[in-house]
Amino acid sequence: MSASKESQKHTPTKNNCIDGTSLSPQQYSKNELAASEEMCIHCFNIIIQDLLQHPTLLDPSLLDAISPETECPLFVTWDKKHHSDYRLRGCIGTLAPRPLKKSIGDYAATSAFRDHRFNPIEASEVCDLRVGVSLLINYETCHNCFDWEVGVHGIIIKFYFGGRHYNGTFLPEVSQQQGWVQKETIAHLVNKAGYQGVLSNDFFAAIDCTRYQSSKQRMDYNQYKTSVGKDPIGEASGDGSINKGWNGLFQNRK
Repeated sequence: MSASKESQKHTPTKNNCIDGTSLSPQQYSKNELAASEEMCIHCFNIIIQDLLQHPTLLDPSLLDAISPETECPLFVTWDKKHHSDYRLRGCIGTLAPRPLKKSIGDYAATSAFRDHRFNPIEASEVCDLRVGVSLLINYETCHNCFDWEVGVHGIIIKFYFGGRHYNGTFLPEVSQQQGWVQKETIAHLVNKAGYQGVLSNDFFAAIDCTRYQSSKQRMDYNQYKTSVGKDPIGEASGDGSINKGWNGLFQNRK
């Protein structure tokens, strides 16, 4: 970010997550958005449609409960089953509020096909996938960079050093999944932000930190099949259309 250090200091952050209305963290608990199974189904529908060029999969009514004016920061994560565990296959989102009804599908496709850490997901992988939709809520300014709880909060850090601005975020589940305590989490996030220098107490004290929580829903492909009452990937395998891969629509999106 190009803002000065002064402009980086946080005022109490408001959520813009319910029908475009700004809500304080205290107000938010009364009107909380929640990730849902319907959002996960929509994500699977989006990528299967793209992979198989099968537009009849989309069901706009899945997201009817979301007002077009509702905005929220969100991430969509794809994991792939590996033996008895899952490994990250793609994850992209935004820390800025976006129109939720449209953005769920947008980030489902972007995280599946445009996360540059991975090759684009192929149709042959879909049966092993699990999707996670995370809505980021309850943003609060921290008193210091350790003013948050492992397993409860995600964090956003911002700091300035050597004429350069740095920033980064970890979602709430990251520190718990990695087995990190607070100081380890901050050290890893500082490294992720691109800073490789010495981490002193004075350095930690200069970090601006915001904490947030997430409402997360996960669904694997077997659960998706049960929910929609069909197996589009299995059907495509039977008629040979799965072998076409994702060449059509995705190639046009590049």
